[in-house]
Amino acid sequence: MGTCLIIIDSLRYDHAPPRLRPRPCRSLADTTEPSIATILSGLPPWEHGILKTGQRGAGKLLDRIRNRLLPSLYDSSLIASPAIIFHKYFTYSYTMNRIEDEARVAKTHLGEVDFILLHDMTVHDLAVGEDEAMRYYEGYEPLPRYARTWRPPSGLKRPYQHIFDKGDLGLLKAYYKAAVDRVFRVVENLLRDLDGWRVIITSDHGESLIYWHHDGVPDDVYRVPLIANFELEDREYTHLDVYRLCLPNVGR
Repeated sequence: MGTCLIIIDSLRYDHAPPRLRPRPCRSLADTTEPSIATILSGLPPWEHGILKTGQRGAGKLLDRIRNRLLPSLYDSSLIASPAIIFHKYFTYSYTMNRIEDEARVAKTHLGEVDFILLHDMTVHDLAVGEDEAMRYYEGYEPLPRYARTWRPPSGLKRPYQHIFDKGDLGLLKAYYKAAVDRVFRVVENLLRDLDGWRVIITSDHGESLIYWHHDGVPDDVYRVPLIANFELEDREYTHLDVYRLCLPNVGR
């Protein structure tokens, strides 16, 4: 029996499907690489040293703790993620970032690996078509001026800047909900192929539904979901708990 960890980038706790009984989980960082480093190492950012995405020398910091990274604790492992600083620690690696492609690759390696990490960017990028989004559209809401003029400290643009620039909060929410729905339709299908596997689903960080960013926003983007195909205690978790849940033989 293997372990499959699915990280849905930018997924908020309050938008995870209630049918999957999500538990609240605290991210310890508001960007991707520090959060994934914490999940893979069981160390908070101030201990593993990766404090922001794109940090110079992050690979060397990971090398210093490679013996406690989750892939090293399994016989063979697979990663599908655009966050390339993690790839060299896995047996098989792919850089795709859409859930359909990641699920397909996972299925092809099921007989070869006992640990899988899928890091999906569909929600982060609002990567759905307009027709999909309009199914969730509830009408125009003006985007607050303070959100339109705010700039992230990283200087990075939103992948969906063209949608943001329309100034319609209702439209942005519709795209977000459609992206979440798209991801979980694929994930729930994948779960059937992962029968007998431990599956853990979480997010690296949330997303502000006002500022539509997560890096340094004056808003809470640290509350993410934790979902598993086994019983979880009814309490708030952190990414440090996610590491422990992914350890081989824990709770088996």
